[in-house]
Amino acid sequence: MPRSQTACRRELITVGDWEVLITPNAASKRMILRPDSKYNIFRLTVPAGLPREDALRFLESQRDWMRETSAKRLLDWQPVAAPGERHCVLGRRVTLGQDGVPSGKAFWDWQYARTLEVLRPMLTAWQRRMQVQVSCVKWRLMKSRWGSCQPQKREIHLNTRLFCIPPECLEYILVHELCHLHHADHSPAFHAEMTALMPDWKDRKKRLEAFDLRPLPPLPEEDGAPDAASRH
Repeated sequence: MPRSQTACRRELITVGDWEVLITPNAASKRMILRPDSKYNIFRLTVPAGLPREDALRFLESQRDWMRETSAKRLLDWQPVAAPGERHCVLGRRVTLGQDGVPSGKAFWDWQYARTLEVLRPMLTAWQRRMQVQVSCVKWRLMKSRWGSCQPQKREIHLNTRLFCIPPECLEYILVHELCHLHHADHSPAFHAEMTALMPDWKDRKKRLEAFDLRPLPPLPEEDGAPDAASRH
């Protein structure tokens, strides 16, 4: 079968753990790969007309270099919910100001509301199944935990970062905290109940730990020629 000759176009693709912006440039004579710490992406500038297959093969060959380079660069950027920023909502990355997603303070309210739409029926169903009743669910930003439970008050505290994660991972955290109403610690009995209630909880936990919930800056606009000091 002949090799595909579909030419590269300007597009954002994912290679491993990184986003790469491919940009054809008529002035380029070779492929040039470089990190862009402002936008937390890699840029690949390619000659106009280069087959897309060639660019993808080149990127695959550069994975080790991309990994080493990514570990050395830091993103000096803080989200402000401006239009164009890319945030995760229930496991899906959305762009603020597009497709009905608001920006500014309205985004945080929108993100919270979308999460409650998913969480409320989960909570009702699991309380009924586990024969427990919580007095309230409180949200706060936590540095090292996804949630906590106060059995005496029958309160559950959830990390606001859970607004970002996929629903199945949110459900895992909810069941985990509800189990603490029966078991105050992480005893064998606690884990036995978790497994009985949610046999795949370990897989959900792994997915949660691997999920990249970092907000990302707006994508760069069209720009000119690449820097001279680049990877090629």
